[in-house]
Amino acid sequence: MKQLMFQDDQQFWFETLRNLGLAVYGGSDVGEVVATASRVTSGDYDGWHDAWLSTANRLEAEARACHPVSARDGLLRASTYYRAAEFFLHGDPHDPRIDHAYQRGVACFRDAIAHMPGITPVEIPYEDTVLHGYFYRAAG
Repeated sequence: MKQLMFQDDQQFWFETLRNLGLAVYGGSDVGEVVATASRVTSGDYDGWHDAWLSTANRLEAEARACHPVSARDGLLRASTYYRAAEFFLHGDPHDPRIDHAYQRGVACFRDAIAHMPGITPVEIPYEDTVLHGYFYRAAG
């Protein structure tokens, strides 16, 4: 596919394309992705984080003030954008922005699935810890 944005930055284009691809499942919105990516300069990892975090924060706040169905949809998209915000920060695993965006993304996702039938959070004991996951019931 021809790069429509970030012609000089394949990493940023790939992540933008990945976020665009989630639109078909309700995990993003094409307009929100394009608008957010348009505020980023190629190679500016801090700018990438700030743009996606801003979109995620705005969307989360709007979603939490909505009817449950609209809230579900907005929170699901916000969870995607929080993940996008922290994606390029892992060169420094101690960067506190990683944990902040991750925790917000998880909270948004959990609150979104509370309004989705057939999805249940699970905790699986493993050695000295617990693995968190989600059980998706098959239709029928």
